[in-house]
Amino acid sequence: MSRAKGLVWVAAIGAVAAATAAGLPWLAGHVPWPVERALAGVLGAAPAGEPCGRPQPSEARANFDKLVARIYPLDERDRQVPITVTVLPGSAVNAFASLGGHIYVYDGLLQQARSSEELAGVLAHEIEHVRNRHIIQAMAVNLATLGAAGSADPSAASRVAYLLLTMKFSRTQEEEADLGGLERLKRAQVDAAGFAAFFERAGKSAEPPAILSSHPTSEYRAQAAARYRGYPIRPVLDADQWKMLASMCR
Repeated sequence: MSRAKGLVWVAAIGAVAAATAAGLPWLAGHVPWPVERALAGVLGAAPAGEPCGRPQPSEARANFDKLVARIYPLDERDRQVPITVTVLPGSAVNAFASLGGHIYVYDGLLQQARSSEELAGVLAHEIEHVRNRHIIQAMAVNLATLGAAGSADPSAASRVAYLLLTMKFSRTQEEEADLGGLERLKRAQVDAAGFAAFFERAGKSAEPPAILSSHPTSEYRAQAAARYRGYPIRPVLDADQWKMLASMCR
């Protein structure tokens, strides 16, 4: 094969790869929600650990449910994409959304947050990842990348589970979740200052927590949150209710 023909083939392969990379997120985002929920049930990628606040009902769990209900669901579109939020023991300062609308929050994040408004801000961000179908989009791209590169792991199921539990979103997806989360807080009359305060404090930590691994900078978030001021706000929980919630895993 001549050098010219070789370059043509390289260019063609690159064009196909680029088109695939661009098209996969769009296609994945149009997977019917019931199909994604079914996939989540089959793949079973829930993190290890017995959820806090279960099985016995508690005041702490009731306060947590009250906080979630304040920001979700807000409209009919929310109801078409049902979510579950689970609190897990563990010192990781992290929360993440997984396939099928499952959101996980670690006790370490409850201890890092200083108010119900801060926790609501983090959860609003994760809810927007679910609503915008970011999880299945990122999974499709990552699986395609793994398939092209090959894998030493012979188990496709374990590869998928690993991807779901270590999901990284693009900068665009993170910013979309931030702005959507801030808009959600505004609609729910939750003070967006809590959103900015949590991420600003986390960004100044000597060892930045896991939740900042692929997220926009705290400066960007502070600027975004500053645009969401001046609307009517109502407290999410009072001080005693927040203190009780934060003790859910204790």
